[in-house]
Amino acid sequence: MSETAPTATRSTRGRPRDAGRDRAILDAARTVIAERGFTGASMDAIAQTAGVGKDTLYRRWSSKVQLVRHLLTVLADEGIPSRPPDPDPRFGLFIFLQDLVRLNTRSDFGAVVAGVIGESARNPQLADVFHSFWAERRRSSADLVRDVVGPEASADDIDRHVDQIVGPVYYRLLLSGDEITDEYLWDLVATLPWPDDPDRT
Repeated sequence: MSETAPTATRSTRGRPRDAGRDRAILDAARTVIAERGFTGASMDAIAQTAGVGKDTLYRRWSSKVQLVRHLLTVLADEGIPSRPPDPDPRFGLFIFLQDLVRLNTRSDFGAVVAGVIGESARNPQLADVFHSFWAERRRSSADLVRDVVGPEASADDIDRHVDQIVGPVYYRLLLSGDEITDEYLWDLVATLPWPDDPDRT
């Protein structure tokens, strides 16, 4: 049965939305989806855990897919904070990778992502939404990689370098379960070409 409530509408009138209630719903969604996976997490269960009516959820998000999309963005923004540029862009990229590992291993983000990836193979709508989320996060990685390799690198080069840096991290997080140490992360960063620029010494 679909989780979408087609009769629900988003009201632009009346009282402003309660930010505290929004947060309670997101926290409930994080907990329920991390425990049960995307498929097992119903909007009913999320509403019950948050202590709100299901209509309250649908006034904010038209479907469970859209709720998960928002949840992933919030968790990623909180887990990987914006930082001022480091004088050594390689170190800035290294810190980003540390934040990425912490986000996946010390919060429910990793469990939510794993559940979404598993269901995406059977749910094209969820797959499209997740790919959109991933494309946004990838741009952040690409900016950091470009800071390292220099402005002359082509878009194709940057894409390849992002795969080269981030891909092994998620391989260990989602597939092999091998340890991810700081030494491992720095070794990944060190594989990127470092332009011969005296200002970078």
